[in-house]
Amino acid sequence: MKKPALLLLCLLLAAAGFGATITLEPGTPVFRTPELPSEVIAVASARTELPETGSKLVLIQRHPLARYYRLSEVRLPDGRSGYTHPRILLTPDGNLDFGNMLEWWRYPLAVLLCGGLAALAVTLWKRRREEDPWRRLELGLLPVLLRMTLLVLLVNSAQNIIAAPADETGYYSNLIHFLAGDFSERWHFTVGTSIFYLPFELLSGTRQLADLLIPVSWAEGFLIAPLSLFLGYLIARKLTGSDRKACAAMLIWAVLPFVWHHRPDFTGRLFVAFFEFPSAEFSYRHYINLIACGFSAMSDTPSTMLVLLCMTILLYCRVSRRSAALAAFVFGVSCMFRINNILFLPAIAAIVWLRQPEYLAGVRRTLTNATAGAGAFLLGFLPQMLANWKFFGSPLKFSYTNYAEGAHTYLHWSFIELNSAFYGTVNQLVWIPGLLSLLFLKDRKLRIILALWAVPVIWFFFGYSHGTDDPIRFILTSYPAFFIAIAACGVWDKLTRSQIGWLLLILAGWIVCIPNASYGSFGWYFAEPHHLLWRTGLFPPLAAAGTAAMAAGSVALFLTRRKLGIFTALASVLYLLGNAYWLALGLAAVLLLAVWDMAQIGCRTWKLRQPHGE
Repeated sequence: MKKPALLLLCLLLAAAGFGATITLEPGTPVFRTPELPSEVIAVASARTELPETGSKLVLIQRHPLARYYRLSEVRLPDGRSGYTHPRILLTPDGNLDFGNMLEWWRYPLAVLLCGGLAALAVTLWKRRREEDPWRRLELGLLPVLLRMTLLVLLVNSAQNIIAAPADETGYYSNLIHFLAGDFSERWHFTVGTSIFYLPFELLSGTRQLADLLIPVSWAEGFLIAPLSLFLGYLIARKLTGSDRKACAAMLIWAVLPFVWHHRPDFTGRLFVAFFEFPSAEFSYRHYINLIACGFSAMSDTPSTMLVLLCMTILLYCRVSRRSAALAAFVFGVSCMFRINNILFLPAIAAIVWLRQPEYLAGVRRTLTNATAGAGAFLLGFLPQMLANWKFFGSPLKFSYTNYAEGAHTYLHWSFIELNSAFYGTVNQLVWIPGLLSLLFLKDRKLRIILALWAVPVIWFFFGYSHGTDDPIRFILTSYPAFFIAIAACGVWDKLTRSQIGWLLLILAGWIVCIPNASYGSFGWYFAEPHHLLWRTGLFPPLAAAGTAAMAAGSVALFLTRRKLGIFTALASVLYLLGNAYWLALGLAAVLLLAVWDMAQIGCRTWKLRQPHGE
């Protein structure tokens, strides 16, 4: 047994001694520095093998995207060192020809995901009328595999395109200074994402942000974001009591980022959104695809997953102080990724009050669970408080609120005018049916939870100074609430084939009729208030055809199912108006209705607890 082991060791040592080599095809340039473009110091005239002494990841950035290239450091026959890539060639006219940059492992991954999705779909279809003990899991995996399949096809088509680093530089700076033991500079970014980067940094050991962007993007896009979909499914099935409704809600979330896009014009303060196929080009549309699917190294995807995990723990774990502490700890960690996650506390409290009242059964039990939860939250949030104390003199003083030293004003009423127009236009396809669904919901408890889940964080970013940076990732955690509301509102129950046909006609009308543009100006609408009730600009024939389809479908549904017809008619009118300010008012109305529902339920509960005769 010892001889084979010794032989294997000798072979490994011999292989290490020879070192790695790289094969260059004719026309492959060698660059002086690890940059693109860079000075060419040699060009392969024939098929050549050179010793590879290292590698360097290079980013070519043009905000908001970047292309990455892994350049190999090689040693030339004359002893000089240079950098090359086997798929970059120098054309006769002196230009660089970038070949297929797809890593080999992406092909089997795409085949595996496509095959898994097909197998799952076939299984669900064949067993649709049979008892299947695995159906609950299968329905939860369907949106997960669908999202992953669509995403791998998109990123494979785009090859080496990723989201360019933005806030990531600040998170990474925190980490590098911590590893170096250097606390001379203040940390102006929260520490959650920095901690999340730590294992990736320890594995790479390069102290270069570029080396983290690719593995972190893949981890977020293909592990954490799919996990968020599955957690959303678990939450939805618990809140609605239906596996099918939960699956439908998450299917919307899985597909929508690929077909719904927007185009902002901040100079003219004009915003428009539309249906369009996904783009694999180096374009803003592709950036939106990546961000909405979580394929980035930003904080929003893990932040969303942790908030959903907190809700899942509360809904599924046995009621005890341990489960309260675990959920609170996870929530505390989520707030290290995004401090504004504290705005989901009302929704979490509503889940406890309305879905798990055993946590509040009696004064003693309430205090025990609250104390355990508060302590666990502080423990989960402790690294951030220590950083605040170190750099700003107080555990509760953040760089974002450091106004006394001339820092930026992060929240102000003046930002609502532009931000609400931008967010309302971009998200109208979600908000219009979502808000109507919340109004149509018969289950008051569910409306309270979903409204407190979705609305506060949106209104927060209406007043956020950097709200225009991204209208999707900042409010990513609010989307499941709208999708659950749409699936659970009750207007879709027991549809006939003809009703499904009319709904498809209405959807076709929505697709061909581009929504109205919104201006980010209160004054413009006050000066010409008719724009609040009429479309801006021309009304092309295709839009007229789409409007006719919406009208015909809504009338037909009204005649056979009045509530559904009213719902589709209202949704179509709001879609045609396309005015973001109406939707902002709708958010406020839904939140007020939820507060009213809370008061009604609270009063009823209080009366039931009163002794008879009082």
